[in-house]
Amino acid sequence: MIFFGHLGLTTGIIKVYEKAAHKDEGLIDYRVVLTGSLLPDIIDKPIGAFLFRNTFHNSRIFSHTLLFAGLLTLAGIYFLRKYKKNNMLLLGICSFIHLLLDSMWEYPAILFWPYFGWKFPVRPEGNWMQESLLRFVTDPGYYIPEFIGFIIIAYYSIKLAKNKQLKTFVRHGTCHID
Repeated sequence: MIFFGHLGLTTGIIKVYEKAAHKDEGLIDYRVVLTGSLLPDIIDKPIGAFLFRNTFHNSRIFSHTLLFAGLLTLAGIYFLRKYKKNNMLLLGICSFIHLLLDSMWEYPAILFWPYFGWKFPVRPEGNWMQESLLRFVTDPGYYIPEFIGFIIIAYYSIKLAKNKQLKTFVRHGTCHID
């Protein structure tokens, strides 16, 4: 996935959870959800694909692991219990969702790092950006989730704008729409 698949599908999953759990709206900061949905790429792409490309030869490294998402989640549970703040937990959950959307089970040496060794495998992807764009126009498994994610983000953006809640969303991350 490139961008909207992560943003939209993760937002949709968290919104469905919020509705199903009958949680009061406003307990979830959707700015954190949006950040968490992209967090593994925000960290790994610059490190693995640009800054240390000759070292890692892989744009999916540390934050595309269960260890990363698990540590964030454990820290999140701690902060939730101690301070009644759920933002760190949301980052962990959204990072787990990111791993699922990236089909990381296909890369067990990355997903279970460092269990299979300390070195990350080389991904023979060449130019990942060019490969992603090519897949975006040729692979339905790639462009359909992107399209669905775009629709979800567009839906919530339009609803926020119509309800004059964009400023509230930017300030507080709440999404009181349906």
